[in-house]
Amino acid sequence: MIAEILQSYRRRGAVAVLVAVSMVMLLLFGALAVDVGYICAIIAEQQNTADASSLAGAGMLQYGDSSTSNEHALDVIALNQRPQGYQSLDDQIIEIGIWNSVTHEFTPYDEADWEDAFAVRVRAARNKTPLFFASIAGITETDIWREAIAVGSGPCGGIWGIEGVRTTGSITTDSYIGTDGPYDSTNPMDNGDVCSGRGIRVNGSVDINGDAMAGLGYLVDSRGQPIITGMTTATLEGIEAPDIDFTSVTTSNDNDLIGLTDRGVSPFTDGLDISLESYDNLTLSPGTYYLDSMSFNADAALTITGPTTLYLTGDFNSTGSGIINSTGNAGDLTIISAGTDLKINGDYSFYGQILAPNAEITIGGSAEAYGAVIAKTVNMFGDFTFHVDESVPFAQPWYEVPPPMLVK
Repeated sequence: MIAEILQSYRRRGAVAVLVAVSMVMLLLFGALAVDVGYICAIIAEQQNTADASSLAGAGMLQYGDSSTSNEHALDVIALNQRPQGYQSLDDQIIEIGIWNSVTHEFTPYDEADWEDAFAVRVRAARNKTPLFFASIAGITETDIWREAIAVGSGPCGGIWGIEGVRTTGSITTDSYIGTDGPYDSTNPMDNGDVCSGRGIRVNGSVDINGDAMAGLGYLVDSRGQPIITGMTTATLEGIEAPDIDFTSVTTSNDNDLIGLTDRGVSPFTDGLDISLESYDNLTLSPGTYYLDSMSFNADAALTITGPTTLYLTGDFNSTGSGIINSTGNAGDLTIISAGTDLKINGDYSFYGQILAPNAEITIGGSAEAYGAVIAKTVNMFGDFTFHVDESVPFAQPWYEVPPPMLVK
């Protein structure tokens, strides 16, 4: 009888040990279920906080307010975290700099260089976050943080290929403001933007002193090591060129001012097609002209002497001496073409702005261009420099600037 009682007590003691061990295991599983779930929820909250904060900071950079970008990003963190009962802002890391869309690298800038920045990296932290059941395993708190990078794209203008831009050779872009005076090679400006609604392919030695913005979802595809001083963020998907309207100019133009060439022959070859042979020249008086196409062979040239607008229903081919803008003012020559093929190639300086929404424009050789271009596609080749005149209308953005966007 006594032996049976002792055996019973032994069994009860074993059950108590098993229950104690099971309780520890149950609490550990509870820690796994509750604390890990809690951590995952905070991670999601911190990612949202980091995203919102970086977007807010990038938005300020987009509108040129670099001085308050950091402060604005921090305010958004505070607005997100304080309702969650987390008050500390000392652990937050906010950096302002640039984003390279080719290498996917963020480079932070010192405050002195924030004017040139267009990206914000935020590390939103909730350090020493208390846990619940994990204290059983000796873990009472944990650090939780998430990172986000946003860029403020800003406007892009100067050299526009709606459906693509391609460069081959030694290409340089920069900018100046023509209304302030002629281009000064000793003090060029850095708004020589190369823009596209699709991709930008860079081959060779390319120095873009300005932004290089491909379309949303497309890349700046580099086959060399280009130097890009400005933004490499996205424009918008599906951007369309400005409309062109020939309605009024078909009946109201200055075509009757077109005279003979320097050789004393008519420049017209068929209807409203103008073609100049070697070493000949046609001088146009300032005015607005409505033509079908224009072609200059070898060293033939077209000379303009004041504000001139050329409306072309067809193509444009300028080689050799090309168009001589005697004023040296890009705003004095405007070419608006409905054609599909425009070429500016030779050893001369082109001063003007071009709008050709249906055309593939090829610009190159050893020429220099001053002004702006908007076309379906743009090909630049050779040893070529494009100086964007920021003051001409076609260098101004005509589309809605995209909002800040997350890149990481």
